[in-house]
Amino acid sequence: MANTNKLLWLKIRTTIFGHPLATHNAEEAKVGVSGGIPVFGSDIISSQGYAPDEILYILLLAGSLGFAYILKVSFTIVLLVISIFLVYRKAIQKYPEGGGSYTIAKAYLGDTYGLIAGASLTLDYVLTVAVSVSSAIENLTGIFPWLASTPHKVIADCLVIIFMAWVNLRGLKESAKLFAVPVYLYILTMAILIGTGLTEIFTHGVTPAAAATGHQAASSAGEMTWFILARAFAGGTTALTGFEAVSNGVTAFKNPAQKRAIHTLFILAVIVSAGLIGLTYLAGAYQLEPSEGNTILNQLGIIIFGRTIPYFVLMGTAAAILIIASSTPYAGLPILLSLMARDGFTPRYFKNLGDRLVYSVGIWTLFFVSSFLIIIFQGDTHMMLPLYAIGVFISFTLTGAGLAKNTWQEKGIKWKSDFAIFSFGGIVSFLVLIVFITTKFTQGAWIILLIMPLLVFIFRGINRVYRGEIQNIEVTREATVDFHNYVMKVKQRREHVELTDYKNKIIVPVYDLNLIVLKTLRYAYALTPQVSAVHIASDPKRTEKLLKHWAEHHIEIPLEIVESPYRAMVHDFLNYVDNVEKKGEFETITVAIPEYVPVKLWHNILHNQTGQLLKLMLLLRKSILVTSVPYHPETNEGA
Repeated sequence: MANTNKLLWLKIRTTIFGHPLATHNAEEAKVGVSGGIPVFGSDIISSQGYAPDEILYILLLAGSLGFAYILKVSFTIVLLVISIFLVYRKAIQKYPEGGGSYTIAKAYLGDTYGLIAGASLTLDYVLTVAVSVSSAIENLTGIFPWLASTPHKVIADCLVIIFMAWVNLRGLKESAKLFAVPVYLYILTMAILIGTGLTEIFTHGVTPAAAATGHQAASSAGEMTWFILARAFAGGTTALTGFEAVSNGVTAFKNPAQKRAIHTLFILAVIVSAGLIGLTYLAGAYQLEPSEGNTILNQLGIIIFGRTIPYFVLMGTAAAILIIASSTPYAGLPILLSLMARDGFTPRYFKNLGDRLVYSVGIWTLFFVSSFLIIIFQGDTHMMLPLYAIGVFISFTLTGAGLAKNTWQEKGIKWKSDFAIFSFGGIVSFLVLIVFITTKFTQGAWIILLIMPLLVFIFRGINRVYRGEIQNIEVTREATVDFHNYVMKVKQRREHVELTDYKNKIIVPVYDLNLIVLKTLRYAYALTPQVSAVHIASDPKRTEKLLKHWAEHHIEIPLEIVESPYRAMVHDFLNYVDNVEKKGEFETITVAIPEYVPVKLWHNILHNQTGQLLKLMLLLRKSILVTSVPYHPETNEGA
């Protein structure tokens, strides 16, 4: 019955998430340039669609004079795009493991700035999901009026977030295949819109939309100030949100990963630059005014396509890509959290690859946090929008500053041009950040300035706990000598007894060599010489490191390596125990589980509790004995 239930569960799981992927198939699960564009570029591609609205909302404060400045603002933004592209191209070249702003800031500016970058990107990714989904649902209220109700809107938002999490849990290639058609169709339709519009203007001239309708909301009189231009520029830079995702996710690309990532970044830079220039030129030529429920993109679609099939394709894919934009954080944030976990700033289980070779814990975390935001803000895009984009410009600033500092220190070939590019990107991003904070502070930007230091404090707290634990359990020379002496004494007591006379077997699961494991091995060996240390090889690098340490310390207990191609540690360990039991060589089999007892209760959330799960699963086996060997750090005893 148990096997039947197990098979049924596996079938259901496989149907929902797909067949597990083996570690050696990791390269096949990665994406190329064509797949990287929809996976990592959907956010930035969707952003350039509403950037003209953000520019004009501010420029028209100066009256119709604002139309004369829209193209100038757009060209300035494109200069920033070029600078940001060159900055992140260098970041990808120097750090093929990914991490983008976090890695650069940490390496060149110090841990604190690295954690600020990590916190800002974390917030930006979470807000991108919440804002993109809520915006997409709000745009659908015209077609489905029942979505206008707040409870219905919140439910719809959460359902979309669940769907996006599910797609990404199935793997990057799955999401790339699903999102490719609407993303590329949107790009193609946008290109046709801009191309047709420019052709019409250059061939037949243009009649401003306001003059044609006899309506002109913006006053013809007005004065353009530097502050208005700065605000318009800052608003238009929302077209850059999502740009850093490619540098964060270099490891998700097929080999040569760096080359493919740079190509993807270049294509996205071209798309966003051409789209922004084209849309703002047309908006300025037709003197379009954005309004609630009637975006610049919608107005251009009606003017150029009319209410024909291309118009409906444009608006349909525009709505779809807003939803798909939430896929970029699902690809970027889990990788960022895994890198921070590698450095000990986030819980270690963020490093674990799931069945489909994605960092599933990061995906689930993003799902829960973004759903929580939707519920708290009642799915109101305008309440969340002031929080949006601040994080990404903090990361832009730190990346530019970090690379500029490194270039200044190294002063290699062509260092002056590189220094100028990195400094320009960092300084302009910082100025945009200041404008954002100044103008959006009372609208909610203060929340970001409050949460970011809190996140940095949490990251540092996690790192402090891990460093303390490592010091507490690190194998010392004295501990090794003591262990060897103990084993020698026990061996001397047993020298007249045959090994086959011992009918009790003890199995010790081992992830790493530390004082916890030595204590457990010592306990086990005191009871029987039939002891096996078993390591489930879910991570080749970790296995290689363990074998090296085992040999260096000359541990007498044999270490058995159990291959785990699908990274199912508990499942593969239980299979090993079952195989030992089937041989029938022992009267009793005991699994001795090394268990670290944290100093404080809340420290337990920083551990993946694999030992607890093992105990639970082994309790269901009638003939297997289970024992825990707790290890209390000295600090706990001292307290």
